[in-house]
Amino acid sequence: MPERFDTVLRTFRRRAGLTQEELAERAGLSARTIRALERGQGRTPRMASVREVAKALGLGVDDQRRLLSTAAADEPEASAEPGPLGRRRYLPYDIPDFTGRTSELDRLAELVGGGGASAVVVSAIDGMAGVGKTTLAVHAAHLMAGRFPDGQFYCDLHGFTPGHAPMDPASALEALLRMAGVDGTRIPHTLQERSALWRTTLSGWRALVLLDNAADAEQVRPLLPGSASCAVLVTSRRRLLSLEGAVPLSLDVLPEAEACALVTLVAGRHRFTDTPEAVAEIAELCGCLPLAIRMAAARLAHRPAWRAEDLIAELRVGSPRSGRGGDEQAVSAAFTLSYARLSPGHQRLFRLLGLHPGADLDPYAAAALAGTDVATARQRLEDLVDVHLLEQYEPHRYQLHDLLRRHTLEVLHEIEPPAQREEAELRLLDHYLHTALKARPLVAPGQRLLAFEVARQPAGTPDVSDRAAALAWYEAEHTNLVEMIKHAAAQGRSEHVWRYAHVLQHFFDIRGRTLDWVHTHELALAATEHLDDRLAHAETLISLAVACWYAGRYEDAFHRGLEALALCREIDDAWGEAVILTNFGIAQGTLGQSEEAIDLHQQALALYSGIDAPWGEALSLTSLGTVYARLGRVAEALDHHRRALDRYRGIGDPWGEALTLTNIGTGYRQLGQFGEAVGHHARALCLSRRMGDRRAESEVLNDLGATYHAAGRREAARRRHQQALDIAGAIDNSPQIARAHQGMAYALAPEDPAAARDHARQALAAQGELSAPEAAQLTTFLDTLAPGPPPGH
Repeated sequence: MPERFDTVLRTFRRRAGLTQEELAERAGLSARTIRALERGQGRTPRMASVREVAKALGLGVDDQRRLLSTAAADEPEASAEPGPLGRRRYLPYDIPDFTGRTSELDRLAELVGGGGASAVVVSAIDGMAGVGKTTLAVHAAHLMAGRFPDGQFYCDLHGFTPGHAPMDPASALEALLRMAGVDGTRIPHTLQERSALWRTTLSGWRALVLLDNAADAEQVRPLLPGSASCAVLVTSRRRLLSLEGAVPLSLDVLPEAEACALVTLVAGRHRFTDTPEAVAEIAELCGCLPLAIRMAAARLAHRPAWRAEDLIAELRVGSPRSGRGGDEQAVSAAFTLSYARLSPGHQRLFRLLGLHPGADLDPYAAAALAGTDVATARQRLEDLVDVHLLEQYEPHRYQLHDLLRRHTLEVLHEIEPPAQREEAELRLLDHYLHTALKARPLVAPGQRLLAFEVARQPAGTPDVSDRAAALAWYEAEHTNLVEMIKHAAAQGRSEHVWRYAHVLQHFFDIRGRTLDWVHTHELALAATEHLDDRLAHAETLISLAVACWYAGRYEDAFHRGLEALALCREIDDAWGEAVILTNFGIAQGTLGQSEEAIDLHQQALALYSGIDAPWGEALSLTSLGTVYARLGRVAEALDHHRRALDRYRGIGDPWGEALTLTNIGTGYRQLGQFGEAVGHHARALCLSRRMGDRRAESEVLNDLGATYHAAGRREAARRRHQQALDIAGAIDNSPQIARAHQGMAYALAPEDPAAARDHARQALAAQGELSAPEAAQLTTFLDTLAPGPPPGH
């Protein structure tokens, strides 16, 4: 039996004592590619990739031939480039008792599944509130899911949600891109760039996108994919007549026959054995609106002692509020009936749900609102789902229908005293803050966390017992956390605003949510100006300066940093002063002002040492090492990096460890020890990817590229710089964009001088992002390449 490529590759890798990740780094490939090759997935491996693997393994001539021959002869079972991420399922639950709408479903199936489309198929479903637009769209999406194997995506745009502004398209695109597998730190800042990345990501995919509750065409237009293999379903209360290429589908109330069928399905056919005429009357009293029918019929289903006539009588006496349209009158009557029959505990929880400013909530948040235990809250939430007063679109996440949210708020303000409403809001704010505070040390070990007490301890908190669980909770609750900060600011709760921002700053950083970082900290800065807490004000200034830097607002970053430095010195805040000095030292080093940078870092190190802050000492040490390396003082650089590495490992900080490992790799590169250099870079890259820190990933990739170039492996260097450029460009990491262009220029020069010249010019055009010596060297290099003056000449 002939040898298989995947088996031979695995044998050679293990013989070399390398992990898949280490082999990937040495070969200039992704770890995902190596895993795919060893699993025999996909098509025949590309020979260029196999040659790189053979070099990385250090194979002799005979072993190289063996590996290459098995790759060429292998059946189409191994692939160097796996296809789309696939199997991304984000559709809400499909209700089990869906009924009717046969013609509409047939129309959608014909439209979306017709094939041969030359453009993205868009169906815009419009209709009054409560008519069942979302239910129809979700049901149709589930029926058609098999035609879109690469993913089905869902986003609630909150176009008509009481108490919510419509979601801006940029935020919607961030959510969709994350669903599609794009890391948060790779998501650009601007709407245009996000829209372009969304279209690029879905290019060639067979994907279905459901955009629910759209406000208008302008909100939807940037969210449309660009590939004709994709389809989009949009729901809105308005007809989206100006949405180019959209095929409208207007929903009216259910036809009488379908309305009656829904009544019997939800309530149970046996409830109408003696009074079949009651079915039509119930449907009529509910205005043939699916939402109203479900609420009313669910009451009958859950009341065995009731007769159909009892339900009819209750619906007749349910007094709709004046000034409403027919749809809201029907829903109001059904709501009044359903709410009145709840137990006092269920009623109170239900009306308090209207206080939640976010899009959804879990049982822990519900327990905080109601001031009860989590088990009770969870059971009551499930009971509300059973009677169709609450929607559950994914496990343990609950949300209100827009019409029901309006009713909830009205009842809340009629029944709940202001003092009790305020106390419920504070319990909710403290619940999220308590959980975030508990998770923070796990994701940012060793960094400063200002001391404060959460006044109201929740009855229970979600699992944030380790770093992975803490990050998962942050991701799941991100939108709610940002809304909590905005809500607290609107309510004048200044203490909550700055505390939330302070606790969340590291999460905003590592997950690439730069715009949220800036916006929340601007709110926090305004809040601290009203408080007698100068330390909180200084800490907010420090964090905001870094956020502005990442957002490309360099002047703001500089001025905020100077303001923070003056305040820290005034209040004798050694930690804050040291952080700012370190940041300024990094900036000076980039500008080529090495002596100034060394002085700033040494000042910071002395301050950190005086307050026993190992995280800060580590940052200062490795920053000093970077400056020494630029000066050619490699032994001193490596000594400082190793001391920093010990401190980072001592406090369990993987982000700092990754930074220092790649710096050590750079030192070994300068010594000509390329194997050691690549090994350290590889470990740094694995840590960065494991932590989801794409800013660090782009930096490490550029370091790897430089090392490969120094070792004479130009193609591997080019690949790494290209990967760094892709990531840095997506997250607007200007220094690494410049470095990537610089590396590409050097790597391409022998084979493609024109492309090298273009990359060199782009690197030089990034004013101030390269160090002065790097810029001078690159200018000289550009002059040797050929015609055309450098930028600005």
